[in-house]
Amino acid sequence: MNALDILGLKINFKKWNKEKQLPLFILNDFLVQKAIINDIECLSLTPKGDLPTLPAFKKQISIIKEIENVPIFLQLDVISSFRRQNLLENKIPFALKDKIVYLPFMATYLTNTQYVDRNVEKISLATQLLFTWILYQNANKYYVSDAVKSLGFSNMTLTRAYRQLCATQLFEEHKDGRKIFLTTSLSKVDLFNKMRPYLHSTFYTCGYILRKEITKDMIPAGEFAFSQYTYINPPKLKTYAIEKKHIKNIKLQRECYSYDEQVELQIWKYNPLLFSQNKKNIDDISLILSLLGNEDERLDIEIENLLKKIFKETF
Repeated sequence: MNALDILGLKINFKKWNKEKQLPLFILNDFLVQKAIINDIECLSLTPKGDLPTLPAFKKQISIIKEIENVPIFLQLDVISSFRRQNLLENKIPFALKDKIVYLPFMATYLTNTQYVDRNVEKISLATQLLFTWILYQNANKYYVSDAVKSLGFSNMTLTRAYRQLCATQLFEEHKDGRKIFLTTSLSKVDLFNKMRPYLHSTFYTCGYILRKEITKDMIPAGEFAFSQYTYINPPKLKTYAIEKKHIKNIKLQRECYSYDEQVELQIWKYNPLLFSQNKKNIDDISLILSLLGNEDERLDIEIENLLKKIFKETF
């Protein structure tokens, strides 16, 4: 029994009569079937082996839709947590065995235990910073007032932030006298993975500057910084981060024409060193958040390994 059956969605499969029009490389990768879910016609793709890379898969979807322009979803038996999040972040429909159904063309995101959300909204920056702060705490109770020193929020901002965390249903609010604290039944790894759909990148935009324009306010970032903690090879183009308030006299270039003369510069929404212990390097979690939405599976694997190291847990 699959997730579609368990979650009460009526589905019928039948042979797709246009299968012969597909290129051989798609037929080698997938079993393609016509599917009707609650009277909506679509196509089901069941992998015959490992999933293609995300860019390659998007290209395959485009080819299939040129033949028949109907919704397409993946039928999966197993998938890594990071590949699953990649699908969610790129709004690629899928059904994961008896666990999850994500069909945005039907405004549906369900699990076998609960209705999760029809339109997952990203949390505010303040809420994301509070969440990051929580991940670094060695405690079971997270007193909201303790975050003030680290984050510098007003009481109103802090109240909105912790209430938004509670709205995800991953945290519970408690009172200790006049003090408010949060708890969660999840491990840090599970908490991070379940929060991922709500999280967003740490920077507004990025562009290019000349190497000679690098200042003391610019911190190694992106894949360039990530390669220092993982087995990822350093990229040809170095990346730096700077907080938005420090970019008054900086003019970003839109195009990269020289790996030797230019660097990439990310304009961050907050101080890249906010959670840094040595105040020289971006902290691991903020660095991971800056890489959300990437389409490189090499990074996904190394992100997963780094999370294991940070939380000293296994997935």
